[in-house]
Amino acid sequence: MNTTYNLHQTNEVVGETGKYVCAVGETKELQKGERFPPCPQSQQPTSWSHADHQHRSGEKVTESGHYKDMDGERIELKQGDVFPNCPRSGQPTSWKHN
Repeated sequence: MNTTYNLHQTNEVVGETGKYVCAVGETKELQKGERFPPCPQSQQPTSWSHADHQHRSGEKVTESGHYKDMDGERIELKQGDVFPNCPRSGQPTSWKHN
């Protein structure tokens, strides 16, 4: 997995259930343990990223990578970490893959 950009490649194992979008913009719901498919349009290998998936403060991180909160604060978290409160306000917040 390329944690710098949270991209997943065709045939990698899905680490977290959710909606993913491929390089050409096709969205697909994938389940943990499945493999990332080829592009639905071209049937060629492609990259996939999370499609607007959110996590809340206090939840366990299931996939290492860069995340951004609602205020635009960016952090890097590792699998097993806990999503923190907003670094700026100290209040609970939502986090998205960045």
